[in-house]
This record gives sequence, structure tokens and C-alpha cells, in this order.
Amino acid sequence: MAAQVPAKPAAMPVLGDGADMKDMLMRLSHAHLLRALPPQEMDHLLPHIYRVTVSQGEQVFQKGDAGNALYIIEGGTAEIERDGEKKTLGVDDVLGQEVLLHGEPWDATVTALSDLLLWRITREDYLSAFQVSPELKAAHEAAVDQHRSGAALASEGMEHQRAWVGTALRAAAAKRRGLQPWHFILLVGFGIWLLLRLNESIGWIDVEANELLIAGIQLVAGLLLIEAASEALILATDRTGARFNWDGFTSGTIGSLVETMPEFFVIAFLVLVAPFAAFLTSAITLFNNALAFSIYSFFLPKDRKGSFVMPESMSKAGSEVLIAGSGLSLIVGIVMLGSRVEGVKIALSPVDLLVLAVVFISIYCYYQYVAVKYYAEGYGADSPSHPPDPGKLGHATGWGAIAFPAALGLIASYFGGDAIGAFADTTINHLHLPEVPTAAALAFFAGMSEFVVVAQAHRRGEIGIALSNTFGGLTQVQTLLLPFAMGCIGIFGLVIGGSIYSIPINIHTIMLMILQFPMLYVLLSFIEEDHTLNVFDAVAMTGIYALLLYFLFSF
Repeated sequence: MAAQVPAKPAAMPVLGDGADMKDMLMRLSHAHLLRALPPQEMDHLLPHIYRVTVSQGEQVFQKGDAGNALYIIEGGTAEIERDGEKKTLGVDDVLGQEVLLHGEPWDATVTALSDLLLWRITREDYLSAFQVSPELKAAHEAAVDQHRSGAALASEGMEHQRAWVGTALRAAAAKRRGLQPWHFILLVGFGIWLLLRLNESIGWIDVEANELLIAGIQLVAGLLLIEAASEALILATDRTGARFNWDGFTSGTIGSLVETMPEFFVIAFLVLVAPFAAFLTSAITLFNNALAFSIYSFFLPKDRKGSFVMPESMSKAGSEVLIAGSGLSLIVGIVMLGSRVEGVKIALSPVDLLVLAVVFISIYCYYQYVAVKYYAEGYGADSPSHPPDPGKLGHATGWGAIAFPAALGLIASYFGGDAIGAFADTTINHLHLPEVPTAAALAFFAGMSEFVVVAQAHRRGEIGIALSNTFGGLTQVQTLLLPFAMGCIGIFGLVIGGSIYSIPINIHTIMLMILQFPMLYVLLSFIEEDHTLNVFDAVAMTGIYALLLYFLFSF
């Protein structure tokens, strides 16, 4: 007689047992049936997943028994016997997909070879979820038809599993209401900024005697506000995309631009207090992001050949912008070098900077155009690396729900930029610290919000979003943020006047422009080879970019 799995009241719900939601979804993604269901609706099924145990030697079920559940092995091993053939099962193996699909009796016998820990979804609970989610019911009916026709229920491959998990996690976050972590970050950052302002009039801390301490507090306030601003603006973009039914690629493209908005505020405030530091910060950020991209390449999911295939629309459009950007930076660097050697120019004038800004930004606009064009033409449109359509995630779409985070993001960007500008003013104009190391520190800290976005996306399994942020950290900084800094300096130079609003032609500025060529050319060569990145590529890029940074700071 088959040993019975403990009844549901004796089982423990997995969701309420300290389980991490991502880990739960990754295990569930091994069941092709569950992955055929819309991931944004999985929150209706998660409460019905229970953990049960079966002792060694006992049967989980016997052939001919009424099928009533799907099981996923969490721990231990089991033996399945079907038509006289035996096979050993282990962690993450799935039993009973046909039971949930058709309610058929078990066609095999499964016996525990060791103590088994199982996740169970009963057919009764599975079907009850359809009452609250018509989308689940429709997807189930489609899966039944697919199974009967012999078609695969879900796409094979870990990249598809990661994308499914990532979409489920994004949907859970989109549906979450109330205070979010970024709200607290915003409050703390604004509170510190406000205390700094009050201190200027009340004088709790002697500013002149504690300038280094004040500078550190200003930096912390600025970083917190920038991080909160990025989160708020991304949320506002996602909700806008949901309201207007943007696809995931369009929403992600706009989101990657919007999330850099706080950096534009930082650069604008830096130009007000230290124009050269603003240029250095944006230029050094490019090299920092190149190193970050190369390091992230180690974490990209590889296929059996050890390679990660770049999304086709990104690799095609990215190759073109890398060619244009590397060529243009080399031309500018050589002209600067020749001008310095011949004594023709000792600085880039405001007009020079405005011309360069227009050319670089034009390249960025064209890059975005061709990226969308290639996607619309079908290049990689079905890639699991692309983010999901925001309209499917459950975002609030009212104008108030959009305007509130957008307004908070812009306000936080302004105050964050003000705090970073105050930090630069204190360190450069009062403490008289060297501009190059100070700009390097600003470039590192200002990029932390982007690193956080990449880490969060990677953790959710959204490789496409993480990759677009790291790759965008190269293309956007070179063709948008850096020329924005040049343009601001040029405009202030024409309106206000003064030699401070120019870029001196010296060893640092010449190297910052010329060394962009090998940095971008190396990435272009690896991508163009076969549109993939492998471990060797990551090692080579990391070594090259680290060496470039070393030489930048050794002069």
C-alpha cells in the first residue's frame, strides 16, 4: 500500500516559512507548465505552495493513484518507475505536470531513496486561482492545447527561466503599495540636506573649522538623494509606459535615459562651482563605467560554449555608436595634442565646447533611433533579455501615480545636485584639494546609483536591464553626459565670460579624450566578432580598462 504524503494541514506553506521570493520562483521555473503561465500572475499561486516530507523508502504516489498535485523536489533523491524503467530524480526535478494539466491518474510510481523534501501544489488550489485571475485560466487552457498537440509548453534555456523570474519579481514590486525603501532614502537624504542648510544660519557646527566633516556630510546627502531620485524617476517611467502601452524595449530605453537625470543636475551644479571638475567627473565616469561593464561581463549567464549572446538590436546599434564615438574622441584628442604641441590653443573655448556637444549629442540621438529601428525590424525582438511590457506588470497608471514619483525624482535630483555641488565647492575651492582626484571620487560615487540598479536587475534575473544599464553607462556618458557638461560650460562661458569656463588642453584632458578610442574599440572588437561575450573577453577588457585608469591617474 502506498504511503500517503501528509495532508495539507500538516504541511508548511513555503511563502510564510522564510523563503526568499526569488528562490521560490527559480525553483518553480523548472516546471514548464508553471513557466507557461504569465509570471505577473504568480502571486495568486505562491500562497498555495506547501512544503511536505516523505521518509526514505516510502512512496510519494503509486501508478494508478488519483492524480491530485504537482511536486518539485527541494531536497533528497527519489526513484521513478515507469513501464519497467527506473530513473533517479533529484533537486528541482518536477513531478505531476500532467496532473495539473488534465487531472489524469499517476502513470508511474515514485519512491523516496532518501528523506524527501517536496513542494506541492494541489490541483484543487491550482484551479481555484483561476477564479481571481482570468489570465491564469486562459494561459492554462492554452497550455492544455499545446500539450495535446505535442508542442513545448515553455522555451528551453536558463535565460528564459531568468526572464520569467525577473518579470514575476518586477510585477510583485509594481503591485506593491505604500512606503518603499527609496522613500526612506529620500527622507534621510533630504533631512541631512536640510540640517546642513540650518547649520549655515544656526551654527551648530563651525563650518570653517570642520570643512572636511561638512564635505563628507554633503556628499552623503547628495548620494542618498541621487539614489532616491533614480528610483522615483524609473518608477514614473514604468507607470507612464503602462498607461500608454509602451513595449518593454521602448520603456527600458526611455527609463535608461530618465534614470540619468540626477547626473545632469549634478553636472549642472558642478559647472556652477568648478567647471573643469564637471568635465573631469563626466569623462572619468566613462572609464569607471567601462571597468564596471567588463566586470559585469563575468556575471552574464553563459551558454555551453561559455559565451553570452548580446541582444541583437543592442549589438547592431551599439556597434555603430561605438564606431562613431571612438572615432570622434580620437579626432578630438589628436587635435588637442597637435594644438598643444604647436602652441595654437591652450584651451577649448566655449564655442569649441558647444560644437563638440552638438556633434556628440547628435550621435546619441541617432543611436537611439537606430536601436528602436532595429528592434522594430525584428532584430532580437523575442530575446528574453528585453524587459517585459510595463502594462502587464500591474503598475498604477493614474496621472497622480505618475506625477508624484516624477515630481519627487526631479526635486530629489535638484537637491542632490545642490549637495554634490556644495561638496565640490568645499573640497576644491575651500580645502583646495586637487581637482583630478576629487573628480575621480565624484565620478565613482555618482555612479553608485547606477550600480545599484544593475545589481537589483541582475538579482531579479533581468539580465537585459542590467546589461543595458552597464552598456548604456558607456554610450550615454560619452555621447550625452560628457557633451552635456561641455555644453553647460560653453553656455556659461558665452553668457558670463571668463577663462574658467573653458577646458584647458593639458596631459589629463588629452589623455581623457585619446584613451576613449582604445577603450571603445576593444569593446567593439569583442562584440563584432560573433555578437557574444565570453570569460576571456571579460578578462581582457577588465585588464585593459584597469590599465587605462592606471595611466590616467599616473600623470
